[in-house]
Formats: sequence, C-alpha cells, structure tokens
Amino acid sequence: MGSFTEVCLSFDFAESTPDHVLAAFSALATGDESNGAPPTALPPPVVEAWEDFTPDWRDYLGPDANPYEHEPWRHDWARAVSYDMDASTTPHGLLNWSGYRWHLDCRFSWKTDPLVASAALEWLAPFVEPRLGSFIAGLKPGPPAEYDWKPNPTLVGYALYEGLPRPHLLWVKEGTWELEDLNPEDAWQ
Repeated sequence: MGSFTEVCLSFDFAESTPDHVLAAFSALATGDESNGAPPTALPPPVVEAWEDFTPDWRDYLGPDANPYEHEPWRHDWARAVSYDMDASTTPHGLLNWSGYRWHLDCRFSWKTDPLVASAALEWLAPFVEPRLGSFIAGLKPGPPAEYDWKPNPTLVGYALYEGLPRPHLLWVKEGTWELEDLNPEDAWQ
C-alpha cells in the first residue's frame, strides 16, 4: 500500500527569482496587498498542462516521461504543495509578501518517501534566499578587515516519513538542495 511523507516548507524566495518560478506558486497568494506587496507583483498562476503530473512522477512513469522535466516551474506546484494524500496531515499553502520578499509556507503529504520528496523539490534551491553569513565563523587569519562571508545553510523545511522516529531536514547550502536524515541507521528496517 505504501507509506506517506509529511513535508513542511517555509522559506523566502530570493529577490532575483524569475516570474515564471513564482507563477508555479502564485495561486497560493492571499491577495492581501496591505503589507506593501505591489498589486502586480505576481504573475498569473500556472495551469497544469500535463495531466499525469504528480511530484513523484519519476517513480511511477519513469525518468523520461515528464515533458517539462527541465522546466519544473511549468507545473502547478501550488496544488502539489498544499494537499494531503493520507488524510492525517492538515494541508495548507500560502505565498505571502513578507515586506521585502515572497515567502512560501506550506504543509502537505505525498505517498512517497523523503528521498523522492526531496528530489522533487530540489529544483527550488537556486531560488531560496540564503540566510546571512556569520563573520565570526568565517574570520580569516590576517588583518582584521579580511572576512570570508559565506551564507549559513538555510533550513527550508522537513520531511517526516511515516513510521520513522525523526524527520529528514531539508537544507539549501550554497545554492544546493540537501537532505539530512536524523534517523539512526536501523530505523529504516
């Protein structure tokens, strides 16, 4: 029958995020412009053009089945990140203007494991606003003015697999999506 993974995401989109990426989530916008969001800030929502799209399509249809594999933003991700496949998660999805950036906050469940869920979402990594770096951690030996400013890893969410005691953490580190398994090795048995 299969198990489910509950995923929670919460992150800011980078200011440089293209409109076509925001369009994949714009159906989640509240429409409330009182927080300073420009009224024309979001493009119209994506209308799903591939009737077989599910976030875990690679597992069901094979790696070459998706006509938009190299353009994942052409899918209706607003729907994909705001519904529940197992009836035990309270799904929600919200794209909100935070005052300076678009912020995605969502909770959903997919009938798959955390590895597949992470792989489906990893295309978002270049569009996640990185956390500010720490000059203390990046201090180089030498004159005091030499700092190695690197962004801290950005925790974008977690994936909790049914039956495992701990979640997998979803990170973006220097523009790359990473999955961190917090479970002991024997938890998968």
